[in-house]
Amino acid sequence: MTRNKILAILAFGLISITAVEAGEILTWEACVTQASQNNPELLAAQASLRSAEYQTKAAGSGFLPQVSASVNYTDENTSVPAAASSSTANYSAAVTATQNIFSGFQDKAKLAQGTANQEAAQANLDSIKAKVSFDLKSAFAALLYAQNYLKLTDDIIRRREENMRLVELRFEGGRENKGSFLLSRASLSQAKLDNLQAQHALQVAQEQLANALGKKSSSEVQIAGSIPLKEPETVVDLEQLALQTPDHRQVSAQEKSATAGVSLAQSPLYPSLNLTGTSARQGNNWIPDNNRHSVGVSLSIPLYNGGRDYYGTRSAVNDLSAATYNRERVDQQLITKLRQASTGYIEAVEKLKVDQSFVEAATARAEIARNKYDNGLISFEDWDIIENDLISRQKTLVQSQRDRIVSEASWEQIQGKGVIP
Repeated sequence: MTRNKILAILAFGLISITAVEAGEILTWEACVTQASQNNPELLAAQASLRSAEYQTKAAGSGFLPQVSASVNYTDENTSVPAAASSSTANYSAAVTATQNIFSGFQDKAKLAQGTANQEAAQANLDSIKAKVSFDLKSAFAALLYAQNYLKLTDDIIRRREENMRLVELRFEGGRENKGSFLLSRASLSQAKLDNLQAQHALQVAQEQLANALGKKSSSEVQIAGSIPLKEPETVVDLEQLALQTPDHRQVSAQEKSATAGVSLAQSPLYPSLNLTGTSARQGNNWIPDNNRHSVGVSLSIPLYNGGRDYYGTRSAVNDLSAATYNRERVDQQLITKLRQASTGYIEAVEKLKVDQSFVEAATARAEIARNKYDNGLISFEDWDIIENDLISRQKTLVQSQRDRIVSEASWEQIQGKGVIP
């Protein structure tokens, strides 16, 4: 191995180690792609929808003829006293086709029930997409908040250190009392504690984002960029919006399924009519040469089965009543949930704007107060109040940035919308 190859391998290894230590850096678009492909809850809902689609197709089989084929072989031995026994081989092959003409609306009810279950599965998938979108946005916002808060606590530590040195110099010069110096040192200790808590919060946020992405380990996931945001609509028809939500569609589909269940439970009370045709060949030799064809019609009329069908029908009727009441309950709750999410979204957007204004004002006040305190024009107590107000406003701002994202994600989730395609 040449010297250049050895250097190249070492360089590649160093780059790989550095990348692992630095952690995975993901953009918002990359997070959406990974969650769409790997989130287990989403994959499970997609599989359930496919299952419901196949069940709907299976439910339609009752409208089609049923065809079966059979091959039989029998060997008959006949034994007569004082005579030689005889053996006769019989072969037969037949194809039978049966077409149901009427089954008490059973096939129609099965297809309607399968279609309703498919609609419910589609609504459930849309609901899961919205939930995964909410979880992803919330986790991304939490990690973004943790990263920003960690950076803010670093800045606060530096600011507290500068403030403590300034107070210490004035204390040593006899222009400040010991209590002010001790309070400045305590404020620095508090800033370091906030920084430690921010580091721990960052690790938790990384785990939350990894879970939303469907990753087994956080691997020190880091994010870059931001989430695209929208301004809230000023006028929203909540009643019309509620009818489009996955929750409404799901309970409506369950009500349709229960309606079909009543027809399905009643179907054994009706006669059943079938048309059957058989084409067969039979004989004593393999491949038989004797043809036999038959066509038949059968009518089955139910008379009494111990009340099973009657009680089954009554049970299905009550299932339908329960499904109807449940749909009405969900529709009533949806209006309230939509209103709460909408107002929370609008208020979070406005609060962020207000907090940005407060930080801008607090920053200007803090700079003026620092210069005044340095020149002895303001007391330590007044200066400390202004400094604490700035730090409090800065912390509130990063929280409002996170809450603004979460409130928009919550508004999208209740509507059944999101970023998952």
